[in-house]
Order: sequence, then structure tokens, then C-alpha cells
Amino acid sequence: MRSTTMMLAMSALLLASCASTRTREPQALQLPANDRVNVSWADPATFSEHSCDFAPGGRDTAWVGDLARYTRDRAEKSLPGGARLDVHFIDIDRAGECLPNGRAEQIRVIRDMYPPRITLHYRLSGNGVTATNADARLSDLAFMMNAPGLPGNSDPLRYEKRVIDDWLRKLLGKR
Repeated sequence: MRSTTMMLAMSALLLASCASTRTREPQALQLPANDRVNVSWADPATFSEHSCDFAPGGRDTAWVGDLARYTRDRAEKSLPGGARLDVHFIDIDRAGECLPNGRAEQIRVIRDMYPPRITLHYRLSGNGVTATNADARLSDLAFMMNAPGLPGNSDPLRYEKRVIDDWLRKLLGKR
């Protein structure tokens, strides 16, 4: 009798957990097409980043889309007329490291030993630019000394955005 009650209880728990689990829609791996700047990315599950931002039903990777939109917006402002830029994020390892905080959660600890690192492939073409099709490895080992990291800037992607800004400035020139 006891084993039957135990089996029924376990079955009820299993059914309840299955009912409460939401199926997540697969995240698009690129921004909507654009005439001037297109940004896409590899599956975030393959990134070196070990995010501490977990969401119900799986890992939260919305930050990848945020970084892609930022890249597109910044590139559009600097890209010469008639030029086109395609960017594909191959790997991202955000600044900081996720460590347990003593409870069942993790927090991102920012230390200079954990710099932001981004690997991407890009293709630059069109009028007014030298055509380029190359890979780039972006990092900022002095990221904690740069202005975006100062107190008061609470953007969780501030270090990665700074690396993107530096790369675009070198690639496209300051505009």
C-alpha cells in the first residue's frame, strides 16, 4: 500500500512539473534584415559566457539580442553612405564571472581578471570603404579603468559595449 501511495505521489509531482514547464520559443539568431548593417550570432549555448541570468525554462539569452541591436545602431551611425556591414558573433564571454552567493543563486562578480572577450566575423563592402572579410577578436584587458565602468553606470553590458565601440571606431573611423 505504501509503495502505491508513493508511486501516485511521484506521478502527481511529475505531471505537475510537466504542466508548469513552458516551452520556450527558439530565439532568432539574427536581427531583422537591414540594407546597411546586419547582425547575427551563433547559438548562445555554444558561447564561452556562463551567464548567471537564468530564466524559468532555461537560460536567459536576451542580452545577446541587446548587444546585437547596440552593434547595429552604433555601426549605422558611423558607416559611410553606400557601405554595408555584416557582423556575426561567434563567441562572447562577458566581463566578470558568475559565482554562488551562498543561496541557490549566482551573482556576476566583476574583477579585472575576467575581461570581456568577443570573437566575431565581419564583412565590410560598398562605396567609400576598402572591402574586408575577416575575423576579429575583441577584448579590453583594462576594462575596469575605462569610464563606462565607473559607479553610476548600471548597464549590465557596459563593458561589452565599450569593446564594440572601440572596434567600430578602429574599423570605420570616428564620425
